[in-house]
Amino acid sequence: MPYLFLGIALLVILLLAGRWFVNAQPKAILNVLKWIAIVGLGVVAVALIFSGRILMLVWLLPALLPWIMRARHAARTAKTFSRMAGNGSGQHSTVESAFLEMRLDHDSGDMDGKVLKGRFNGQMLSSLSREDVLALHQEYAATDDESARLLAAYLDRVYPDWRGEGDEGATDEEPRSRSSSSGAMSRAEALKVLGLEANANDAEIKQAHHRLIAGLHPDRGGSAYLAAKINEARDVLLKG
Repeated sequence: MPYLFLGIALLVILLLAGRWFVNAQPKAILNVLKWIAIVGLGVVAVALIFSGRILMLVWLLPALLPWIMRARHAARTAKTFSRMAGNGSGQHSTVESAFLEMRLDHDSGDMDGKVLKGRFNGQMLSSLSREDVLALHQEYAATDDESARLLAAYLDRVYPDWRGEGDEGATDEEPRSRSSSSGAMSRAEALKVLGLEANANDAEIKQAHHRLIAGLHPDRGGSAYLAAKINEARDVLLKG
C-alpha cells in the first residue's frame, strides 16, 4: 500500500512538472536545470567523500570536463536563441516622450501608454475615454510634436477611425513644424525601443528590428512614427 501512495505522489509531481515545463519561460527552465545539475553534482561529491572514494572523483573530472563544457555551450546557445525568437512572456518595447511613455507588448501586439505629466498624470491611456484621449492629442499637437505623434500611433491602433473626429489637426501625417523634444536617441533609449538587453549582439538587434517593423510598418496599417523610431533604434545600436 505505501508503494501505491508513493507511485500516485510521483505521478502527480511528474504531471505538475510537465505542466510547468510547457508554460514556463525558457530562462526559468534553464535556471531550474542549472540548479538541478549543481545539486546533483554536489550530492555525488558528498557521497564519494563519505564513502572514501574521493579519488574516484579526481579521476572522473578529466572525463567529465568535455561534457561540462558542452552543457555550458548548449545553455548559452539556448539563452541566445530564446532572446532572438522573442517569445518570452512579458517582453515589450518602450518609447518615451515629454508627456507619454508608450509600451508595445511583443506577444500580443497590444499598445498602451502612461501619461507622465499634465492632465491625467499617472493614468494609463486604456483607462481614459475616447473623448479624453482625443482631447489630449489636441493639447499635445499644440505643445509637443513628439507626444502628439506618439499618441496618434496609439489612436491609430485602438481607434482606427479617429482621424477628423473632434480633432481638426489630425491628418495622415502629424505636423513636422516643431522640433522633436528628445533630440538624438541614446543607446539606452534604443534598447528600450527594441526591447533588448544591454548585451544584445548585432544578430539580436537585427532580429528584433525585423520582428517589430513587420507589425508596425505603415504599409501594413502601422504607424509611420513608430516605424521611424524602430529604424532609428536599430541604426543607433548597430553603429554603437
